[in-house]
Amino acid sequence: MKRTALILVGSVLVLAFAAAAFAQSTDPASSDKNAPAGGQAPAASTTPAPDASATPATPAPSASTDAGANVQASTPPASNPAIDKVKEKGMKASAKDRADVEKKLDEIEKGIETEATSKGEAEVAGRIAAEFGITADALVAERSQYGRGFGELTVAHTLMANAKTDATLADLFTMRTMGMGWGQIAAGLNLRLGEVVSAVKAEQRVAMGLDKADGKPAVIAAGAGASTRVKANAKPSTMADVKASAAGAGVGSGVDINKATGK
Repeated sequence: MKRTALILVGSVLVLAFAAAAFAQSTDPASSDKNAPAGGQAPAASTTPAPDASATPATPAPSASTDAGANVQASTPPASNPAIDKVKEKGMKASAKDRADVEKKLDEIEKGIETEATSKGEAEVAGRIAAEFGITADALVAERSQYGRGFGELTVAHTLMANAKTDATLADLFTMRTMGMGWGQIAAGLNLRLGEVVSAVKAEQRVAMGLDKADGKPAVIAAGAGASTRVKANAKPSTMADVKASAAGAGVGSGVDINKATGK
């Protein structure tokens, strides 16, 4: 019996030892050799976090640069001396004379446009171009470039053929866009307003096929500021001379045939 008891005690001790060894092998804390004693969690890493303030910030736009851009954008284009000269001189002409010229030229322009509509733009362009020594294609290109009808092109070319100026055809249409009438422009080009309408009427006849183009634009005398009136003490040799002078004076001339002949 004593021997049997010793065997049982030994068996119990063996089982207890085995159980203890098994429990230690399955304990997570015991499997981490680097874990501190007592099962405490490992210490937090001491590696410093990146310094957000060290990242270079994108520089804000310079206020002076923006201001300079705004000033540049708002700066008006430089004035055109040729246009300024025509505008200033044209304003000195009689407002009534300028208005009369512009009204009659507007009627002439409409007549030419009507002809282009009824007879065809190519035919009318050919007539006008031949009178001013350019090609029909060039005239059509001008019509497209400046956005103007054949009537206005006829007026512009008539004025340019007679004017001594630094202004170009493009400048004339720039003036028109600025609101300047043909009367003011013609006066500014130093052309006699009394002869402008009669000259453009002569070119209208060419545009409408009533006269043949000869490459010689109608003449307009220089001197917008000079009087186009027939003086009361003038003594023309015949009544025909008086009528011719009156016809040539045209719009705004203030011709009085009776006074001119002393009647």
